[in-house]
Amino acid sequence: MAAAKLIGWGARVLYLGPAFGLTPHRNATAVLAVALDGPLEVAEDPADHMTRYHVARSVLILPNSLHHLRIERGRMAFLYVDPLGRDLRALIARMTNPTLRGAFDLREEAAVIELMTKLAEDRIGRQEGCASLGELLGVGTHKRATTRIAAALRHMRDEPHLAHRLTTLAARAGLSPSRFLHLFKAETGVPLRRYRIWNRMGAAVRACGEGASLTEAAHAAGFASSSHFSSAFREMFGMMPSDLAKALQAGAD
Repeated sequence: MAAAKLIGWGARVLYLGPAFGLTPHRNATAVLAVALDGPLEVAEDPADHMTRYHVARSVLILPNSLHHLRIERGRMAFLYVDPLGRDLRALIARMTNPTLRGAFDLREEAAVIELMTKLAEDRIGRQEGCASLGELLGVGTHKRATTRIAAALRHMRDEPHLAHRLTTLAARAGLSPSRFLHLFKAETGVPLRRYRIWNRMGAAVRACGEGASLTEAAHAAGFASSSHFSSAFREMFGMMPSDLAKALQAGAD
């Protein structure tokens, strides 16, 4: 099996690889779960150990919603998106079967599965694959960022450990703070404060995926300590980063 992959993609993270096999849990983010090789099962009431399971290939789990997924075999794709950004609204609009806990069955499900499978197997480049996936799912930047905002985004990605305060970023862009905030949210889909969190988390998970220890990844991304990174990661994704590290290693074995 191909190694598991993590793709930092703006204010979102895409995981491709073996299923985690986690117990019922909550994520601070929204997560689109797509089974690449066969059906997945979603608990109708995760708090009830006698619950029935809904069979599907794709499900959108809403933020802070207790959920439990089961998969018998094969690979999963998990796309984590910010609950305060426009991605979640776009994804909800592309699901065909809404419920109280989430929504099932993507409208372009077959095409999404095919594209995610190509990304998982390195049959398409990450940049091209994410751009195509963004078009299918309606997520990502909807227009080319202005030069000033694009420069700020590059600066944040290149130096995730810095504070990236609004006044500093606005001054570098030659814009007033209020104008910078307006353009930034219009072009990224999330407020600056939320993007800072995703930027740091993306840098940390990329470092973990490249073999860095949790402590090394935490410091490289600007977290005060590995415990700070672990608690932030658990709040956002509903698991410890060590769980993710095990999945990445399982995919590489």
